[in-house]
Amino acid sequence: MTSQLLKKLTGYLFLLLVVFLVACTSKHDRDISRINSIEEKVDSQAANPDTANLNQLVRSYIDFTNTYPEDSLAPKYLYRAIRVTMARNDGQEAMRLIDRFINEYNNGPRYAEVVFLKAYTFENMLNNFGKASEIYRDFIHNFPDHELADDAQIAIQNMGKTPEELIKEFEAKSAQNSVK
Repeated sequence: MTSQLLKKLTGYLFLLLVVFLVACTSKHDRDISRINSIEEKVDSQAANPDTANLNQLVRSYIDFTNTYPEDSLAPKYLYRAIRVTMARNDGQEAMRLIDRFINEYNNGPRYAEVVFLKAYTFENMLNNFGKASEIYRDFIHNFPDHELADDAQIAIQNMGKTPEELIKEFEAKSAQNSVK
């Protein structure tokens, strides 16, 4: 009888240990696992991701950032939310997230890039060339050695031009260079 009791007790202790380990998985870790799972779904859909999955991914990134604003993953996830939102061509939402990033994570490694994305969003998604030009100029002034500084200068020079105008300018420059 003692052996059966010992087996039952061991079984109960094992069950309690399993329940305890499952319960100890933190919400933080579960949130990260959920994000990873959604990212894998979106990645598996490659060129044509499901809109519902993209929306869920952005929401998960934002929820994580809201819940754990001091976590080292928060600015990374907010940056990813910006990129996905821009890929969805949602300029208003992208701008809201960009402004949040600039206000909350202005010391991080992606800060300059996000400032550039703000100008890009004004230019290409919101068609506000005046504001885009202003931000590009500030970007060049504040980050003259950044790898995107040349891109900002080119964006200012070509802002508002149609593809046809850009092709004509390129052809004219090519013709000038071949004469020299």
